[in-house]
Amino acid sequence: MNSVLRVLIISVVVFGITQGKAVFPATAGQQSRLAYADGLFMKRSDKTKAAAALNIYRDVLKSNPGDAEAAWRVSMACYFVGFEVSKDNSEKKKMFAEGRDAGIASLALNAGSAQANFWTGVNMALYGQTTGVVKMLFTVPGVRGYLIRSAAIDPSYAYGGAYRILGKIDQELPGILGGSNKAAKDYYEKAINAAPDEPLNYLFMADLVLKTDRDRLKALDFAYKGLALPEPDESRHESKWALTKLKEFVKVNSYTK
Repeated sequence: MNSVLRVLIISVVVFGITQGKAVFPATAGQQSRLAYADGLFMKRSDKTKAAAALNIYRDVLKSNPGDAEAAWRVSMACYFVGFEVSKDNSEKKKMFAEGRDAGIASLALNAGSAQANFWTGVNMALYGQTTGVVKMLFTVPGVRGYLIRSAAIDPSYAYGGAYRILGKIDQELPGILGGSNKAAKDYYEKAINAAPDEPLNYLFMADLVLKTDRDRLKALDFAYKGLALPEPDESRHESKWALTKLKEFVKVNSYTK
């Protein structure tokens, strides 16, 4: 159970965040503030900028609780700040609960939002893990539902993020709890098809192929495909992390027998 918990946390922390077309509110002032906050969040490698973006998103939502765009942005930023900035489990739990609730509020205003479904599912998963392993496992069906809806609306959002997380859940959950390596591989293939320019998709596939098929050469082929992609810009914080991990994967597994 502990390994399932640990890997599920990892699976939701590493993916492209802001990819996807934004739809800003009509009010010029709110649009300007959200655009400014988005600019800060794109530079989230500096965690102080991510926290500043979250505060602006909150202010915009507070001034207009009917703004679905601000609501899912709060959910998005709560994930990152909760995971990367919050210092203890209590702080994280509070942050992920806020992110989950902001995502649900956004969905109440616009159920067809890929972003709101995605971030609601992510924060729900992370809130569950802060509460305990049993709670996390009970949240898995709900998390799956949000991610499946997000992928159906926009499979390319977060660079195939919904498919990627669904795949990781299936890869790591025991079969008795609904896990399936075959289903995981199918989801990773969908992630690659939806976002062939995302190194994370190749990293997750390479890891699965090596662990389940024991096919080192095939796994390395996926890794090299990921490494052949253009260098991501600073807005793709998680993609840069993936390239580093792909280099490590190749180094460890490129040996001759």
